[in-house]
Amino acid sequence: MENYNNIGELIKKARKEKGYSARELAKLCDISHTEISNIEKGLRVKPAILTLKGFEKYLDLDFKELAQAVGYAPETIEYGDNNVIVSFERYDKKVQEFESKIKELNADLLIKKHLGEDIKEYYDIVFDYLKSQNNVDEKLMKKAEYIYVLLDNLMEEYAKKNN
Repeated sequence: MENYNNIGELIKKARKEKGYSARELAKLCDISHTEISNIEKGLRVKPAILTLKGFEKYLDLDFKELAQAVGYAPETIEYGDNNVIVSFERYDKKVQEFESKIKELNADLLIKKHLGEDIKEYYDIVFDYLKSQNNVDEKLMKKAEYIYVLLDNLMEEYAKKNN
């Protein structure tokens, strides 16, 4: 790392070389543009480890050198360098995994919704038939009503999930 009076000069130079505005870099690093400005002006002399990891990824700056330059202890640097602190690459991968799982769960939910609608449709016929009969056992009718209400509630829950 070249000699700079503070880390801010290095960050600003690297940011400009990469063609990022302060706002763009801030968004990539998930911090405010004010924080970028404060770092570059030397007002924020010890940025968070995760911010330094962002600078490593988006500005191609060495994390260990940055962390040493701002005064982090060797143990903290080692902790961050070994990706115990979630790196942006791992974070992005996890986000993709969660998005994939959400799609999978939504597909499962849709299948269950359609299955529930089919069951409800067929059960309505059975329930209407039972209601039309005069000699249906009272316990059986209570269970049939319970199932009817249960299926109605299930359909309401599916409707809420789709809104």
